[in-house]
Amino acid sequence: MCDLETKFQEWQEWLVGNDLNSIKNQIHDMIWDSAVFQSINECRRHAPTNERGEIESNGVVHRFIDRCFFETQAIAIRRFLDRSRDVISLYRLIDDIERHSHLLTRGNILAVLGYPYEYEYEKKRIYGEAIRNGPGPYIMGQDYRKCELSEATHQFIDSLAGVEFSKRKSGDIVRPEIFKWLKKQLSRCEGIGEFVNKFLAHPATPKSRDYRNPPELDVTLGQILEAHGIICQIAIFISVKMGISSEGRSIGDVLAVPQFDQFIHFDKAWASEKTVEKLHRFWSGYDMQTRSWHNWVWEDDFDRFLHENL
Repeated sequence: MCDLETKFQEWQEWLVGNDLNSIKNQIHDMIWDSAVFQSINECRRHAPTNERGEIESNGVVHRFIDRCFFETQAIAIRRFLDRSRDVISLYRLIDDIERHSHLLTRGNILAVLGYPYEYEYEKKRIYGEAIRNGPGPYIMGQDYRKCELSEATHQFIDSLAGVEFSKRKSGDIVRPEIFKWLKKQLSRCEGIGEFVNKFLAHPATPKSRDYRNPPELDVTLGQILEAHGIICQIAIFISVKMGISSEGRSIGDVLAVPQFDQFIHFDKAWASEKTVEKLHRFWSGYDMQTRSWHNWVWEDDFDRFLHENL
């Protein structure tokens, strides 16, 4: 029992903990950025056009936005698939739960969560105490709430273990097929993970990536959004159906509710004509700086290195 309690605490930290890299926080950042990008896309749909029907928006800026969105989202999705032993990822969470699935019996889960096994009996006991206390307002309180949660957890375990209500036993255990199914669901995102491995995280040579045609590695907005749904559904399933959370610590809304006007100043122009003139001067200055790198006096740096290190 102690083993499962320890593992539950560890899994909760990975899934809904306060760490920057908890699965919950990774999801919230990813979905928030997606909402911002899709809002920008909506703006594009309504952008003004000139007499030739061309959209009057800056292509340089919007291509930059597109590239940053797709690359950061692909990397975020890839992180959920990471199988390394020293990371927090959705795959690793599923895998670790699977490796300790022998602990996931009905009795153990309810005991770790602190819910009564015989919730109907406990409800009657609480109700009887209310009657004995005489007339007047009576709040069932936390004990009654635990009975309700126990009933819901029993129902979840029925589904996870594949047993009927009438055949419940304390030793009912989560079916191993559940974990194979979750991994199969998550594997639907692997195309995006491969795109990251071949083109973003590692500059693979043409030879190392030629077993797949580049067009097959293109990532579309539809694929990104589909991966979002898969990842969030799995995380919520583990959090709610498998009990790897608590009332005070859960996935919550995957898209955080803004406590401010997220569209403030959306209706304002980015730059005046005078500012645009300054931008041209900045661009020219930066261009000159990059050209100066061709004139690197490397001998001076090399001599300094020899003096300091040899």
